[in-house]
Amino acid sequence: MTLGTLLYPRLPRGAARRLIAERSDLDLAELEALAALQHPDAEPSATGGHPADISKLREVQSAVRAAAVAAGYPKPLGGAIQNFDRPCGSLLYELMGIVPADAAEEGVWSFLTLVMVPEIGPWRFPAQAEERLIGRPRNVLRRTWWRAWALGPNLESAPAGCEALGEDESVQIMERPSLGGNRRTARALQSALWRAEANGLQVPRSELMRQLARRTRAVKSHIQFDVLSDEALDELLDRVTAQCLEAIAT
Repeated sequence: MTLGTLLYPRLPRGAARRLIAERSDLDLAELEALAALQHPDAEPSATGGHPADISKLREVQSAVRAAAVAAGYPKPLGGAIQNFDRPCGSLLYELMGIVPADAAEEGVWSFLTLVMVPEIGPWRFPAQAEERLIGRPRNVLRRTWWRAWALGPNLESAPAGCEALGEDESVQIMERPSLGGNRRTARALQSALWRAEANGLQVPRSELMRQLARRTRAVKSHIQFDVLSDEALDELLDRVTAQCLEAIAT
């Protein structure tokens, strides 16, 4: 299958919440033992693509677990969260071949998180907040796939002399739909941040990203980015970046 043709099982919210409640007291090893590739309440969409078969589900399951092990699972991640999030997002984007519309479905990510790899959510987010386990936008796996879709398939890459986006920087883009929901805008923002970094920053990069995201949203309210050439968009964002740096310095 080529990228963007596969449909994944969708676990309804009621069934997802029952699983969360039933397993709230289990440790990681017990959760891992409950992993499955099917659930009686989960079915893929009847139209729009081809259902992912069991071998594909197993491949995705193995990839997520391998990314977790490489990041130190079952030991706590501590501050090294990007050791899991970046490679996991890249692997999911590369392997799933999911129809983009399906990737926006809550039930898909509830199925992956609670049925296929039930130990990963509580390991990555030990507080086990529902928003990290249910397949809404802040879900442990969904958020990483969408980062790879918006920011580029290799989330660990960066230009020479720069670093890949950190958690706070990614959140500034991805949790603002007008920015993260448009792949061209998201990548242009990322590139603007890297250009500023390459030129030598005298302020924390995360603070610049917070300012840049806010100001870019304001600019988008009266300038249509889609009609700008790539060069014009870069020039615009560089001007906004300069304004942000000036504001931070004062």
